[in-house]
Amino acid sequence: MTGTTSLADSPAARAAAASRAQYKQEDYLQSLSDLSEEELREQMRVTLALEKEAMKEWMDSGDCYIISQAGKVHVPTCQSMGRFVNRDAAWGLNLRYPDRLLDGPDEDPIPVWPILRTRAQIESLAKRTACPLCALDLAFLDKPERAITWTYLRARSLNSQHFGTDFKLADGTPLGALTKITTEETIDGLTFSATFSQAEAPITEPDTELMYRTGMRALGNAAQKS
Repeated sequence: MTGTTSLADSPAARAAAASRAQYKQEDYLQSLSDLSEEELREQMRVTLALEKEAMKEWMDSGDCYIISQAGKVHVPTCQSMGRFVNRDAAWGLNLRYPDRLLDGPDEDPIPVWPILRTRAQIESLAKRTACPLCALDLAFLDKPERAITWTYLRARSLNSQHFGTDFKLADGTPLGALTKITTEETIDGLTFSATFSQAEAPITEPDTELMYRTGMRALGNAAQKS
């Protein structure tokens, strides 16, 4: 089978796809039956050249991954993917024996085109398994889903160590970075004020609940399903 692609919608990609599509048309294959072996090779070299241009464009993008027929994710430099990425090698047997194009044993007379995907497309898959040889380069596939952890405190507990820290109200309203704390005792009692970079006005109620980000935690299976 030829496989499917997710190449960018570029002239090179469209030209390669159109050239490959011809070999699925019975009329086109019939038209090749009267050609000599060398003429058949020339027809295949046209498709090969277009594929090489499309593959180079994809590789040069730097965002290229391959899904094998077994469903494993590979980087394009994986040894096991070489026969698909190297289009000269992929077409080698056909060019050596051009008659295979017309009466080969396979359902599809031309070499398989790999299933190409971007990182974003790989990460969007419900299930993805990294090739063992590519595991180090595909570490991002194994990263668990993570959630932000927050520390909660009353405004009265703010001190100089919190300057520059971004805060939110407990309902999620952003306040920005803490820039100033004022605590003053007067004859009328304690006057408190905390100023934040994005707040329209200082927080003056000492019991106001605030929160700030303190880290990340991996989500458990139950959290992932919710």
